[in-house]
Amino acid sequence: MIFMFLRMYGLIRHFERYHEFTDLYSKEVCRSHGFTSGRMFTMKCELFYNSVIYINVLFLFSVIILSFILRVFELPYEQNKAKANTDLTDFPSAIWLTVITLTTVGYGDICPQTIGGQITCCVIALWGSFVVSLLVMVTCEIFEFDEQERQAVFHIKLRTAAGKTIMHALKFFLRKRQYYLQRLKMDIDFDRKSTFMKLIKKFSLQIEIKKNYKSKK
Repeated sequence: MIFMFLRMYGLIRHFERYHEFTDLYSKEVCRSHGFTSGRMFTMKCELFYNSVIYINVLFLFSVIILSFILRVFELPYEQNKAKANTDLTDFPSAIWLTVITLTTVGYGDICPQTIGGQITCCVIALWGSFVVSLLVMVTCEIFEFDEQERQAVFHIKLRTAAGKTIMHALKFFLRKRQYYLQRLKMDIDFDRKSTFMKLIKKFSLQIEIKKNYKSKK
């Protein structure tokens, strides 16, 4: 187990040494701007430029490493047939428990029995809160509108609002016209009293003149 983590640490150090934001040139640029390039700076850069890939790799890497640590603590307990009751004898069960704990769901169908396994699950739960919060942040950025999309949505909503306004105005005009026509049937001189009826007559007269003009042609 110790050799495995030493290899993982060597792989991480190799990655940091030749990474775009942690190589010698990048460190020199960062020092010229008054700060030191490190892991936190690299994480910020990866989250900004490659957020989806970084979160997926971080999640998978966390699941594999934490599942392995959990199984290392629980395997001696599980191999004792007199006490085995949590089904952590295989690696998929450890992955299942890690994912469920990492996402803060916790079904409770499998639980650690050793002190080391319980501490590992506590670490998994705390680390899962951090990873899930990053996932939520990245998801919000994915579904956030850019400038062109904002302008398109603004014009679409503006056109929709204008269409609704015209439709409501037309409905109001038709209802008002119907009301005035009913009043005209009750009062013959109502058209002389109402400005709205005068406008309707003028509009109807213009339509009639246009129809006659077109018929003559």
